[in-house]
Amino acid sequence: MKIEIKNRWNGDIIVSGEYESTKDCLERNRGANLGDANLGDADLRGANLIGANLIGANLGDADLRGADLIGANLGDADLRGADLRGANLIGANLIGANLGDADLRGANLGDANLMGAKKYHHSHDFFQEIIRRQKVETFTDKEWWAIGQIIVHRLCWCAIKKRFNETALSVFKKLGEVGFCEFLEKYKAL
Repeated sequence: MKIEIKNRWNGDIIVSGEYESTKDCLERNRGANLGDANLGDADLRGANLIGANLIGANLGDADLRGADLIGANLGDADLRGADLRGANLIGANLIGANLGDADLRGANLGDANLMGAKKYHHSHDFFQEIIRRQKVETFTDKEWWAIGQIIVHRLCWCAIKKRFNETALSVFKKLGEVGFCEFLEKYKAL
């Protein structure tokens, strides 16, 4: 089938040719600069995109379940609503990526650069990874208890505020101090 991947801003063709699928096209061209590509809603389940350059790409609502994105550059990519369950994002660059409503359940975020990611405040998986990266002594026993409850039970914001009020506020302040302010901003807005 004829596949064309276009720049999401100006419509210029980035990649064009005969491929089995969009996934096949991306896998065969992952060394190409696919920055700003419009790949929203694409079925990329299990795609091998190791080291792919997807800076600024529109991957909104894309199905990336089980995709291998080791070392991929997803800086400033739009991942709103993307399904990243089970995706391998080890060492991926997510600086400036918009993670709004992305499903990260089971995604491996180890060593991914998460600084500057945006719209992550609804992701329990992002929260868990940020917490995992902190030194144990960063949090008190009471804070660790609250963190565990939030992660295990995937509590909504209202439940977090009701159950843990000042303890949760303290956790979110500490995360804000290391550059992850969205949790604190969301909590204060409740």
